[in-house]
Amino acid sequence: MQNEIPKALQFSHKQSYVKLEPGSVKKVVVIQGSPRKEGTSKTDIVAKSFADGCHKAGAETETIYLREKKIRQCQGCFHCWTKTPGKCIHNDDVADIMETTESADLVVYASPLYHFGIISLMKRYIERTLPRIEPFLIKRDDGKTTHPPRKGFKYIQNAVIIGVCGFPEVEHFGAFSANFHYIANAGGEFGMNIAAEIYRPLSEILGNPFYKEENDRVLGAVEKAGYDLLTNGHIAPSLIDEIAEVRLDKDQVYEMANKSWEICIDECMTMPELQQKLIES
Repeated sequence: MQNEIPKALQFSHKQSYVKLEPGSVKKVVVIQGSPRKEGTSKTDIVAKSFADGCHKAGAETETIYLREKKIRQCQGCFHCWTKTPGKCIHNDDVADIMETTESADLVVYASPLYHFGIISLMKRYIERTLPRIEPFLIKRDDGKTTHPPRKGFKYIQNAVIIGVCGFPEVEHFGAFSANFHYIANAGGEFGMNIAAEIYRPLSEILGNPFYKEENDRVLGAVEKAGYDLLTNGHIAPSLIDEIAEVRLDKDQVYEMANKSWEICIDECMTMPELQQKLIES
């Protein structure tokens, strides 16, 4: 069963969402791709709220911070397809991450928007999951070509996509969203099944005490989204739209952002340092 596409996520690429069996998700693993640390990472703030909702719905939750892991670049050698089937030539943390996701009923991919796409660290991890599939070419139901899943790995992995960005418009997530949907569509009946996408523009205000009311609204909606997905099997499109909606005047947004950058430049500090200063004051 496919769910309705939220109004805020009317992108140009093909999108489809699966409905989960209510109560079927017992373990949720969050793959967190932000390079920022706790407190200043907006990706982390949103992902934690979603995980809190999942926990309240009765699921065990675990977060894997990719910035803390050793993830080497895929070499395109195909050892994992020929010489060591299902095992990468690199001896780093990826195999352990994949093993953890194998035990999950739902995997959440959480990433900031960098240059209108998925952050490179997240993309690097995704590329290293190549051992999950076999090299042979097979035909999907729609006639397109794909690879079969490898025995020993899950044939279907339910997923939620979370993204944050600094711009106030959700439209900037188009390429970000497309990348995940192309991965999901490529597998046909196998691979990634996307249950929901949650995007928050103007995320730099998250954690800023000056915008507490707006932050509480957004993060409360994100937590409810996590709870609803596990208890109902889907998230209402209106709730996704609420998370993506920016209820601040755009001119005010520009003024706030530009003033913050001026302070950073004048005082020779980074934006995360300024935000940490605001949190501590």
